[in-house]
Amino acid sequence: MFYLMILAHLLYDFHWQGSFIADNKGKRIFLLFIHSLTWAMFVGLPMIIFRECSVLLVVNLLFLLVSHFFIDYWKSHKPRTEDNFYLIYIDQALHFLSIVIVNL
Repeated sequence: MFYLMILAHLLYDFHWQGSFIADNKGKRIFLLFIHSLTWAMFVGLPMIIFRECSVLLVVNLLFLLVSHFFIDYWKSHKPRTEDNFYLIYIDQALHFLSIVIVNL
């Protein structure tokens, strides 16, 4: 399940996000919320399929949504400069960590 969630993250957060969302989620909070919600549902799909429906499943999905929202909010409010390129590594490490946490 963990590897499926990582694959879903890589596909959605890089390839399927789209340039419109990537360019505007820092300017429009609604777009950031929609991106975070759809990301959490897509990344959480293996949990939905392989785990029983429970309060823990709902809490994990909410954790993925909220953590993704705040991580992307933080990163989207940093200037896009060559000096800040390292932020993508922090961003991705935090997303990876959130997936690890829900798999513990």
